Amino acid sequence: MTRTLVLAVAAVAALSATPALALDCEAGFRAFTHLGGETCIPEQPQRIVAARGDSIATPLLDIGAPLVGAGFSSEQGESFLRGASDIFGADFVAASGVQPIGDQNGPDMEAIAALEPDLIILPAWQLDLSEKTAMIAPTIVLNDNLPFLDHLAMLADATGLSGVYDQRLAGYRAKIERIQAQLGDPSAITVSRFDMAEGGLWYYPNWGAVDQVITDIGFSRPAVQSEAESRSDISFEMLPEFDGDILISSYAPRFGQTIPFFVEQWDQLAPFWRNLEGVEAGNHYWYERDVWVGYTFKSLETAADGLLLLTQGRFPAGE
Repeated sequence: MTRTLVLAVAAVAALSATPALALDCEAGFRAFTHLGGETCIPEQPQRIVAARGDSIATPLLDIGAPLVGAGFSSEQGESFLRGASDIFGADFVAASGVQPIGDQNGPDMEAIAALEPDLIILPAWQLDLSEKTAMIAPTIVLNDNLPFLDHLAMLADATGLSGVYDQRLAGYRAKIERIQAQLGDPSAITVSRFDMAEGGLWYYPNWGAVDQVITDIGFSRPAVQSEAESRSDISFEMLPEFDGDILISSYAPRFGQTIPFFVEQWDQLAPFWRNLEGVEAGNHYWYERDVWVGYTFKSLETAADGLLLLTQGRFPAGE
């Protein structure tokens, strides 16, 4: 092998072994790693647009991010910011000044551009839109299926509000410690989430704030839930395995769902749901889905207070 060839081979090897250079951003910007790669974003963005309402815009409003636009939803002739409109109220959303950029499942590029954002945030399933939005402003795409608190932490980091996140997290953890002290041994209480539809039972593990709270307080779960790794559509025959000391099910008033509607539907689909020990003991309760599942610290606090109310002093752990 000639000396020239040896040097060429060595150079290629050196390049292969050298890590890629970090993204070089101009003053006032920093490199941020996300699902779409690495992007230079403002260190302190001032005009943020969030394509998704419930999982992006709502948690941003919760930590006081400067949100100027978001994808709104429409239902029964009403336009609303999913999640935020129920968690914080319509007046809060109106006062925030957030402008609609079209439907959250199909944002309007002209509406986004008109708001002159300095940061755009997309959900994972809209990754293919990032090339278009990047022509308007720096764009990041949230990683898919992040654990609840990691999801909130990534949003806080991207918007320069990690300090606010840390403060809110500390307050929430202090609340959890107080609840654990009041309950004594939360693991002695089994809390089960279950919902039913025409296709059978459905169950989402790691489902928003309520699931995070169940985990953090330390309640036990039925094995069928603690072992689940992804959404499951389950046969009605499996219903007895969802029994527990406390049973909770969700409904969404925003979409015209009511408790009487579900009770009637369930009595037709699987009337033996009433035979669950938790139901017979009067320990089956309903929670408003967009509030208890919401991606906000307020949802964590609401779900924690609710579960304490349902369990304190009623089981051996509370004695």
